[in-house]
Amino acid sequence: MPNSSRRRPTIRDVAKHAGVSKSLVSLVLSDPSKVSSMRRSLVEDSIRELGYQPNLAARSLSAENRHAIGVVLGELHNPWVLSVAEVVREQLQAAGLDVLFSAAAIHDGQGVGPAELQTLRDLRVSGILVVGSADDAVSFEAALGETPAVFVGGGSQAQSGTGAVSVNDEQGFGMVVDHLVDCGNARITHIAGGAGPVSATREAAYHRAMLRHGLRQHVQVVEAGPTIQAGHEAVARLLASGARPESLACFNDLSAIGALQALDEAGVSAAVTGYDNISLSSLGRISLTSIGSDSEDLGRSSVRLLLQLMRNPEGKFARQLMIPPRLIVRSSSQLHR
Repeated sequence: MPNSSRRRPTIRDVAKHAGVSKSLVSLVLSDPSKVSSMRRSLVEDSIRELGYQPNLAARSLSAENRHAIGVVLGELHNPWVLSVAEVVREQLQAAGLDVLFSAAAIHDGQGVGPAELQTLRDLRVSGILVVGSADDAVSFEAALGETPAVFVGGGSQAQSGTGAVSVNDEQGFGMVVDHLVDCGNARITHIAGGAGPVSATREAAYHRAMLRHGLRQHVQVVEAGPTIQAGHEAVARLLASGARPESLACFNDLSAIGALQALDEAGVSAAVTGYDNISLSSLGRISLTSIGSDSEDLGRSSVRLLLQLMRNPEGKFARQLMIPPRLIVRSSSQLHR
């Protein structure tokens, strides 16, 4: 019968109830195959009757947690991260692994840094997945030690013992500019994403695409950030200066939604594109042209790569995977001229 006391049952309570030692209970929790079926049943029955719940963090500090993967989520403001994380969770659990989620605090566009990885490493997880931006300005080797890690969609380059899976942003942002030019736009303004490697990659791709089309004289970059508020404020400032943009190629969908709001408030029309193809982009009132990537492909590829690194850290296989982008055209970029 469950323990009615307010105090949570401890491992000592389980041992006393089962009539065994505390160390035997620990062994049943950490490696049940090493305990006879009769004694294991005694312990498991006591765990159920008392309602005992193991403290995963405490257990992992005393012995390596060989069945858990740490997943760090950066950019929690971006629904794209959560879509990929859900695929990652399903794939890891299908492989018989537990998942420990950790949310990273991202400031001023900087990505996940060593601190978040060190926390999971201290829990002695078997591997780490980072979904969202990672800060390429730092080395993760000291934080990771020998723990294999894969960075998903964040612009990070594979280092020793790590892998990276990302969308080909060079190709993707080039597709955005190509589309806007095909729609008759020449004055294409880039609403930038702030600091960080992904923002830098997309801005550089914008510059190269504009030069490829012979539009050097129309290059314009407006500093913003990766959020709806940042996109709104940046475009509001641009309009307040007297500028009337012909088209806006925004860093991501969130900043593009903010840009659309600022244009609507000012009664100004301009072609607008986003990037990431989050679920909000397909809503009829928004109908945002965007660059999409397959969340299933990103999630599956990252888990597959991490399992390869865990099994064979020195194996000869690709550590840097690029997922091809696709252009999804909606009404936000289709203005009648």
